[in-house]
Amino acid sequence: MSVNSRIETEEDIQIIKEYTLLPILLDMLVRDMEELKVYKDKIVYNHLLFYLREVENAIYPELHNIKTQMRKRDMKIIHTEMNALGINVEYKVRGYIHHFTMLRSLVKAELMTTLMNMRKGLR
Repeated sequence: MSVNSRIETEEDIQIIKEYTLLPILLDMLVRDMEELKVYKDKIVYNHLLFYLREVENAIYPELHNIKTQMRKRDMKIIHTEMNALGINVEYKVRGYIHHFTMLRSLVKAELMTTLMNMRKGLR
């Protein structure tokens, strides 16, 4: 299927999903780093903080790459809503508006997969 097609592709959906999930992962990292301050006197604190910052620093270039892909493919997030059930995303692909919903459990699973994949890349 051509990228110029008006129909969204699986790759388009994956790009939108990643662009939606990575900022959530950033928020979680910031929250967790703050909560870990309680353990700053423990020996593993600096190691954990170093790892979390590495992950955080790896997310920003990834977000930039995804944004570039979205521009090339004429894709845009219109609205994202988080609620107790999960995430609702409204987005536009080559002029056509689409929606998707991810339940909270799926968001968590996707974030864990993303985090594990990023960990492999940081080695």
